[in-house]
Amino acid sequence: MALHSTPAIVLRSINLSENDKLITFMTEYFGKVKCVAKSARKLKNRFGAALEPMSHINLIFFGRQNQTLYNLNHSDIIHSFQSVRENFRKVFMGIYFTEAVEAMASEGHREAGLFYLLLDSLKALKEQEELETLCRLFEIRLLCLAGYTPQLDHCVVCKSEPNTEWIGFSYHRNSIVCEACAKRNKLETRFKSGILQYLKKMITMDIKLSERLKFPRGADKEIERIIHRMILSHTRRELKSYPFIHKMNQFQIDYEKTSC
Repeated sequence: MALHSTPAIVLRSINLSENDKLITFMTEYFGKVKCVAKSARKLKNRFGAALEPMSHINLIFFGRQNQTLYNLNHSDIIHSFQSVRENFRKVFMGIYFTEAVEAMASEGHREAGLFYLLLDSLKALKEQEELETLCRLFEIRLLCLAGYTPQLDHCVVCKSEPNTEWIGFSYHRNSIVCEACAKRNKLETRFKSGILQYLKKMITMDIKLSERLKFPRGADKEIERIIHRMILSHTRRELKSYPFIHKMNQFQIDYEKTSC
C-alpha cells in the first residue's frame, strides 16, 4: 500500500470503536481525507494532541489509491493553535471554520486553496480580536475557492449593469438582479448598492488583510445575512456551530451597548 505525506489540518475527530477514532483532515496535497486512527482512544496513544480539531500537522497515512478511508500512520504538530482553544469566542469560531471547510470541500480532490484559506484564517483568528469581519471574509472566500463565486457585475436576467440604489439577489442563480427585473421576480433579498461594493471587494481580498476591512454601522448585519444565505444555498443545511457563534456575537454587541 502507498504511503502518503502531506501538511494537514484536523477538521473533525469522532469515536469509531472502543479503541479507534475516525479523523477528517483537510490536506494540502490530497484534499479532504478520512483516516482511521488505530488505538487513538487509549489513554497512552502515539498521536497525543495532534488529532485535536484545528491542529496543523504533518500527516502520514497509507492505503490504496482513490479509496475513501485510509489508515493513519503518523502525525506531528506544526501549530496547535492552543491560544485559540483557550479563548471561548475564538474556539467556536475556529470550529465553525473547520466545519464550513468540511461541508464545502470535495473528498479526495486536491484543493490547496481551501487548505491555505483555513490555515491563514486560523492564524488570523489567533492574532485578531475583530472576529466578525474575519468570519465574513472567510465565508465569501470559501465560497469562491469552492467554485461558487457569486456573480456581482451584471443582472442575471437582462445582463445590464445595475446603477440604481437597490439591488436584488437570486440565491438560486447565485447572481445579482437589477431593480427593474427584481420587481418582476419574487426575490428573497434586496440590498442597497453600497453593500454590493463591499461584497465585490471581499471576493478578491486576501484573508490576511481582514483587519483592514471595516463595515459601516448597520451594514455588518446585512452583509452577514446575505453571505450566510449564500452558504446555506450550497451546503443545503445549517452548520451546527453557526447558531452558537451568531448568538455569541449578538451577546457581545448587547454587552458593548450596555457598557457604554
